[in-house]
Amino acid sequence: MLKQVDANLWELERPLRTPGLRLKHRMTVARLASGDLWVHSPVAFEEGIAWDLATLGPLRHFVAPSMFHDLHWPEWFARYPDATFYCAPGVKEEHPELPFQRVLSDTGREPWETELPKLRIDGMPRLNEFVFLHVATRTLLVADLLFNLDPSTQPFLGKLFLRLNGLHGRVGCSRLFRWFIKDRRAFAASVKVLLRWDVDRIVPGHGEIIATGGRDALVRAFTWLGPDHVSPASQ
Repeated sequence: MLKQVDANLWELERPLRTPGLRLKHRMTVARLASGDLWVHSPVAFEEGIAWDLATLGPLRHFVAPSMFHDLHWPEWFARYPDATFYCAPGVKEEHPELPFQRVLSDTGREPWETELPKLRIDGMPRLNEFVFLHVATRTLLVADLLFNLDPSTQPFLGKLFLRLNGLHGRVGCSRLFRWFIKDRRAFAASVKVLLRWDVDRIVPGHGEIIATGGRDALVRAFTWLGPDHVSPASQ
């Protein structure tokens, strides 16, 4: 069921119930140099998925990258009690029943960060999304920061949603997502740091993978911030 994206990198999508919109939720799996598996935003647990993962290596790290990616966790905790579970700030407060051991932070460094550095997208305290770079394949992993939905697969309401959110036929940061920005300057500063990363591929939590030209896609997605933040000078 898992699809290989590149060396030591896999993904799996499952439908996400969203009225009027055909949306999927993507889980991404990276195999570290140690052989251990690192899992970004897992989909609903299935025995078949667990079997596939077992063929790749031992599951050691699970990441909830934002406060919005808080689904499907109880079954994973139960199945992998020896793994370490990481979450964005705020997840533990909203879900005290979920025993996350580590809260991601700007200053704390996790054992996998040489291979998968992280960056918090600041200015959005209701989301606290972290993005990650799979350095070996120059692949950026995002949750909701970017969408890349194919309009041809959408019903009428889905097409309307994409148009209203500035996502019709393009990679973008949705207007709905932007509504959660409370500190535009802090958000723009995070984007500026992100644009310094060596990104070629983008794997979004929802939508089609951008196979190449990832940095150019990022620049286009954030033009609304203004040239001071997305110009070549921001590299």
